[in-house]
Amino acid sequence: MYSINPIRLIVLILALSAMQATAQTITNSPYSRYGIGDLYSHSLGHSNAMGGASLAEASHLYVNSANPAANTNLVTQRFVFDVGMDAKYTSTESASASQKNSNVSFSYLAGGFAAKPWWVFSFMFKPYSSVGYKFTDSTHVVTGDHTTYYGETFSGKGGLNEVSISTAFKFLKMFSAGASGSVIFGTTEQIHSITHSALGGNINGGITTANGAVSYNNKYIMHGLKYDLGFRFERSFRSRKDTLTDAFRLSLGAVMGCEARIKAKNELNLLSYNTITGSTGSLQYSQKYDTLSNATLFDGKITLPKSLGLGVSMEFMEQLMINADYRKQDWTSFVMPGVEESTSMRAMQYYGMGMQYVRDRFSSKYYKTVIYRVGIHKTQTYYNINGHGIDEKGFAFGLGLPLRTLLVNVGVDFGKRGTTDNNLYQEKYVLFNASITTHSIWFVKRKFN
Repeated sequence: MYSINPIRLIVLILALSAMQATAQTITNSPYSRYGIGDLYSHSLGHSNAMGGASLAEASHLYVNSANPAANTNLVTQRFVFDVGMDAKYTSTESASASQKNSNVSFSYLAGGFAAKPWWVFSFMFKPYSSVGYKFTDSTHVVTGDHTTYYGETFSGKGGLNEVSISTAFKFLKMFSAGASGSVIFGTTEQIHSITHSALGGNINGGITTANGAVSYNNKYIMHGLKYDLGFRFERSFRSRKDTLTDAFRLSLGAVMGCEARIKAKNELNLLSYNTITGSTGSLQYSQKYDTLSNATLFDGKITLPKSLGLGVSMEFMEQLMINADYRKQDWTSFVMPGVEESTSMRAMQYYGMGMQYVRDRFSSKYYKTVIYRVGIHKTQTYYNINGHGIDEKGFAFGLGLPLRTLLVNVGVDFGKRGTTDNNLYQEKYVLFNASITTHSIWFVKRKFN
């Protein structure tokens, strides 16, 4: 096994992820107009194919972003890097219309290492939430010889990002405790545009055309800190036939997200214009009126609610692993000033379960080292639109493919969210995710030049 230059690797991955994070829209969902948008998954590459269940899982192969205490199985003198990408295809339907969208986006960057056998550090950079939608409506009114056309467009973009640093300790061989501190930052924009165009005759027998538009750009600039605490218990039982193999390993995990006060600034930009053109005989005329105004509607703090997650992981003969997670975060008291719809929130609850199987991780036959994964998940989202809660459910599967010093994880998630009843939207999506995990040897003093 050869080592990868860690400095070049860090610079390359950070540069790529920074470029992706500043320009991407991860979602195309009308529901993302509410609150702070679609919340991003807590899980990383390989666990996405297991329904996202990973709170109790600890492995020397991966960094666990869901629970800061679940990284104490990382190996000393080895740095783990993990970077992921997503491609999502969504079909959105209402009772009267439908549309299809696709996005390819950066998913996350994570890394970690063990400074001591009992002390580990890790970091992560990933989106926290995403806003992305656009829908239009149009009509026209005929009055005498005048026809007026009206158009209305609602659109949104942006989101929040999260950068975190974590540390964890293992004690009494079976227990681990960890903590992470995160910086939340980003900008979201909600744009409401109204246009009108009128065409008709004037009293002098000429033709007059009037065009106008009003655009409201509601921008939120947010940044702040949040903290998470994690705990984990692990107990292994050796096989009687093979003392080097664990016959059974039980892991229990818990994570508590503290309430976070995020500084938010709400700016409203108003742009309007009206243009009148016409003709009377050989006379042409044109008049134009523009209005531009800016205002700060809110400059204070919003509260991200505390959360609780519980998980269990069972591994049999180091071949079959079964994970199950539950998460809850109560958004009922969340308010984003300036957005009336954000007051309609409810408690978010997530349920996920998945398993993975590998026949023999150390076999010389490649097909025996391939990792197979499958999982299901269900989420009671925090959206509560007109008194109707929006739920999501999905089925996922994937593979882990060893390639020399790399482990390539690929997965597919088929999901459905919402309903076409009660003037709502139903989204059906296919989410492809791919990640690459690499292990670089660090902290080893050279003996030969």
